[in-house]
Amino acid sequence: MFSVILYGRNDTHGYNLHKRAAISFNALAEVMSDPDDEILFVDYNTPDDHPTFPEAIHDTLTEKAKKVLRVLRIRPEQHAHLKSKTHLVALEAQSRNVALRRSNPRNRWILYTNTDMLLVPRTEGESLSDILGAVPDGFYQIPRFELPEMLWEAAFDRRDPAGNLAKLRDWSVRYHLNQVVHNFMPMKYDALGDFQAALREDMFAIHGFDESMLLGWHCDSNLAARLALYRGRVDTLIDKLFGYHCDHTRVAAANNKGRQTRMNNQDDYIWNVSTPYVPAQADNWGWPDVEIEEIKLDRDTSYERFTAGLDAALKPATAPYTATSLEWHLYEDLTYDLDHTLPFVTDQMVTYPRSTAVMVVAARRTFVERFLTAWRAMGFTGPVLVPNECEGLPTDLPGLVRGKFEELLPKTQMFIFEFGLATQHADEPVRTGRMAGPLDTKRLKAIAKLFKQAAATEAETRPPGRRTPRRFVGVNVIYNKFWPLFTDYVGANINPFCSQVLAGLPRIDPSLRGKVLRFRGRRAI
Repeated sequence: MFSVILYGRNDTHGYNLHKRAAISFNALAEVMSDPDDEILFVDYNTPDDHPTFPEAIHDTLTEKAKKVLRVLRIRPEQHAHLKSKTHLVALEAQSRNVALRRSNPRNRWILYTNTDMLLVPRTEGESLSDILGAVPDGFYQIPRFELPEMLWEAAFDRRDPAGNLAKLRDWSVRYHLNQVVHNFMPMKYDALGDFQAALREDMFAIHGFDESMLLGWHCDSNLAARLALYRGRVDTLIDKLFGYHCDHTRVAAANNKGRQTRMNNQDDYIWNVSTPYVPAQADNWGWPDVEIEEIKLDRDTSYERFTAGLDAALKPATAPYTATSLEWHLYEDLTYDLDHTLPFVTDQMVTYPRSTAVMVVAARRTFVERFLTAWRAMGFTGPVLVPNECEGLPTDLPGLVRGKFEELLPKTQMFIFEFGLATQHADEPVRTGRMAGPLDTKRLKAIAKLFKQAAATEAETRPPGRRTPRRFVGVNVIYNKFWPLFTDYVGANINPFCSQVLAGLPRIDPSLRGKVLRFRGRRAI
């Protein structure tokens, strides 16, 4: 019957985002009763190494919400061509159009709202599917009733949407919550963007939201102005439905700077609108030719993929615990426990696109073999690229591609550099004072050379058309002699020693020292 379209990203937009969003997702699912109903959430520009916002809060969602929720992920690389044109990190028009293009064509209605709204049918037991199924074609709005923060934050149970809707029916009377704020037409009510129901065919006819609106605010009003022209009127569902907004103004959102807030021009996008159509984007609104990842929370989850990879690559431990040490006199010892470290390596990978091509530059043959096994079992389809300059590593494993380092660089979308000892055996104790032998020293020298070259030339060796920097993952680079090398070139956080893993993007150091490092790296000195 209807597709709900929402957008956001995995950040802290406004106050207590995780709770109010979970409340909203669950409440929206609760008022769905048609098998074709769906919630489309566009996760826009969340960093690649983060899960999407719905994945981050999946444990607070009801089974019904997870079943009807479709997450469409727009990556930072897909936003990069717009980055110089806006101060915003998430764009509303692009997000809502991407979802509209990919919405269920069997649904008659598109409902635009936000992740802090609860919709309460005035007739108990009636669903929003029932309401929208019975009303005539048109363009519908409802007023937004504000909900004090103390009520939703303290009294709502995220996973009890039916109970939350019942509370709203009670509170609205006891606490005088229902105040209609009228607005200038075609914005029938204030904050109209929290409920706009339009026919799916109408939205396609007028070319979706106007994607030239890159500065935030008034996208909803522009849509209202255009749909009012297209339909000839704006209708209301106030006789059938109330909408409540979880107020979150204790902390200003990123796009709210008070009187200094930058926003789209009201004259251009509201008062002077003379046509419902946006002919400039008639053929490309909603990015029809862009491949958009879709994630479901009720199957094939990131957790399931992550554990499938580890189960394929590791055998269960036979001892209650293992031990290592970070004592100062072991600084030169490069032995490490591969079974313990591999989960922290794959943890850096699982949120990336499955088509990612990763370069692995390593000393230990078993590291490459285990990683490749986990990589494939996690569902990745991109190749594992291994430079010919790395001696002693596998050459004929499925999914592994060998080649010259310089030829593989522009094919690489992520790097892993492993600084282990090629001569370390699987049953060998770690961090006991073992020194590198001649073979180890030779191979580590080659890895360090390739690392410096890759990091120093990252910007100019990216795959054709790529705009965003590539991620570097360092294995066995904490509290040993490769720690300063890795962090000279990569902006990594301080991580616990036991993980053995650091990760980040190439550092941009404008100092003389930074320039010298880049010079030496480019020339592999």
